[in-house]
Amino acid sequence: MIRSLALVALAVACPAWAQDAPEEEPATAAPSDEPEDPLSRYRVPFKVLTNRTIGTASVPVAFDWRRTKVHVGATGSFLFELNTFNSAAVGGLVRLPGPKTLMEIELRYVRVWNSESSRQLALTPYRQPGRPSRLELDAMVALPLAEGVVTTVPRIFPAVQLVFNATLGFRYSINPTGYAHLTPRQVGTAIVSPSLSPEEIENLERSRLAAMEVDPARYGFMAGFSNDIYFERGIFVSPRVQFAIPLHVLITESRLPFWLETNLAVGMAL
Repeated sequence: MIRSLALVALAVACPAWAQDAPEEEPATAAPSDEPEDPLSRYRVPFKVLTNRTIGTASVPVAFDWRRTKVHVGATGSFLFELNTFNSAAVGGLVRLPGPKTLMEIELRYVRVWNSESSRQLALTPYRQPGRPSRLELDAMVALPLAEGVVTTVPRIFPAVQLVFNATLGFRYSINPTGYAHLTPRQVGTAIVSPSLSPEEIENLERSRLAAMEVDPARYGFMAGFSNDIYFERGIFVSPRVQFAIPLHVLITESRLPFWLETNLAVGMAL
């Protein structure tokens, strides 16, 4: 009996003792001796970096032609019209640089003279298509395809900026002799016509070479490639090779569908 009462008293006292017992404080981590990395918050996985723009690379230039306002220069050309006549031209040009293109306007005088072959041909009844001496107005656009800084030979010259361009142009021929004895209305019509009028061709018969048959084309389209070599002071030398695009044959009835031309320009970028 006494044993049973003792067990009941012990069972009642145990919950009360458990509530009065103080709670144990949670264990705290031991302080670390290693300092905190200040760059840890900026670390990014490599896979994420590959999808971002990390930076930009500057392009080395010996002369920044895009920051110039205008280019002026003199030109000299030799034409290969695939006939027996010799043709050469001299003139001047103005260039307007842009961020992606280079616009050019050129006015030049083309002189045509005989060769030994054309003199021999003049003794026969045969004639070759050709164009008498004339003025030409060219409008061209150059698209840079590759450029960079290059060294020169001999090394006494400084490094230069070399630009390789693809060119496309429109050519307009002016024959002042052909306008002789024409009325102002006939002259206005002739200026916008793609071909020489019969009256103009008749007037040019006096100035053509003996073995030449005057070609009626007034307009032409040119394409080619050029190298612009810029020196540090802004002086440039531009050799260029062009060829005629035969599109003008469809509208001018030209008998000179294809010819080549070499051109050299020397000037200053301002």
